[in-house]
Amino acid sequence: MRAITRQRYGGPEALELTERPVPEPTEGRVRLAVRASSLNPFEWHHMRGLPLMMRPMSGWRAPRDERLGVDVAGVVDAVGPGVEGIAVGDEMFGGAAGALAEYAVARAEYLAPKPPSVTFEQAAAAPLAGLTALQGLRDHGRMTTGARVLVLGASGGVGHYAVQLAKALGAERVVGSCSARNASLVTDLGADRVLDYAAGDVEALDEQFDVILDIAGGTPIAFLRGRLAPGGSLVLIGGPAGGAVLGPASRMFGGLITSRFRPERVVNFTARWSGADIAVLGEFLADGRLRSSIHRVAPLAETAAALAEVEAGHVPGKLVVVP
Repeated sequence: MRAITRQRYGGPEALELTERPVPEPTEGRVRLAVRASSLNPFEWHHMRGLPLMMRPMSGWRAPRDERLGVDVAGVVDAVGPGVEGIAVGDEMFGGAAGALAEYAVARAEYLAPKPPSVTFEQAAAAPLAGLTALQGLRDHGRMTTGARVLVLGASGGVGHYAVQLAKALGAERVVGSCSARNASLVTDLGADRVLDYAAGDVEALDEQFDVILDIAGGTPIAFLRGRLAPGGSLVLIGGPAGGAVLGPASRMFGGLITSRFRPERVVNFTARWSGADIAVLGEFLADGRLRSSIHRVAPLAETAAALAEVEAGHVPGKLVVVP
């Protein structure tokens, strides 16, 4: 089978399209014939091996696992021992290590059925970014019905799902920030107000919010605290590249440390893989409360160029890769 691999850390030039053996599913896992995958900042962090704080897990000098990709949608073509409720021929989506390939093996509990009305491309765009948005709002932001929500970075992978999920979860008002060229997209996704961050609209905000999802990371945390309503939550998800050691986490750690001395709630998190939450995304995709905005679809052989585009930033929605 063909798969995207890398033998060393580096830029897109480090990626190769190679022939690998078709993987076999072990206990609790299934093999998918991949129909689509998608790209996230997760992939280019692992491509470059940055920030350095991730290397104890990924490998110090070179990647321990040469494969790349996690988002997947495909058809089950083999089932490992101990798997129940999933059969050969089922269409599934979720998370699988090495999803940028023609075949990938996934933990059964990281998958959910793909709704028949949802394309493989739409499904593959959603897992990691959708889980981050869903868990950021519902679990870490403690969003409730009638909440006022601010999404900073509303046109990107996580952000465009967050705008829609906030509405689906019962938000009364959703405000999103993005560049002027993506304002119509964010409006179409359901935002009640769109801010042009380049024009200073965010800094001019005079509203208060129950939940702020900071994906863009360009606004001072102290300012965002001031925009929180009593009992509100500031959820730090992303940010600028930062230093080589901590990367975007440096800003998050700073926010968490200073929050110990302030009454406002500031949290950050890493999304957890959950088949139950993937199923929630599938339900919302099927009934139209959620849609994947796909910037473009690239063939597997052009993954390096596609990932360079993602790394450069400002890709609206998601970039999908198909074998």
